[in-house]
Amino acid sequence: MSSAIIAFRRKSDEASALGDFDGVATTLLSEGRASSLTTARIKAILTKLRSQRTELAGVIADLQARPPSGDGRIDTVNANLCIEASKGLAQIDRLIQHAETCSASS
Repeated sequence: MSSAIIAFRRKSDEASALGDFDGVATTLLSEGRASSLTTARIKAILTKLRSQRTELAGVIADLQARPPSGDGRIDTVNANLCIEASKGLAQIDRLIQHAETCSASS
């Protein structure tokens, strides 16, 4: 285990975006699966992003597999959802790529 000091979040930091990853990052660090808190946070972020990517890919597959409903409004909504979900998937892919780059450099 590293001899580094791990700063736990304060009550005022609960809404922090990184605050959600601190518990996982601390575990990774204490188990020796990361060399620094930054590296552990990046690993935690990558885990979350990959999970969200899998979930969103499932949503897209479901939307694409739906047969036409016969109601033009519903079909339009489903098509728009599929387009927007695909855009979200592309964003997640870019975030994963960026996090992997950060991981390689840390």
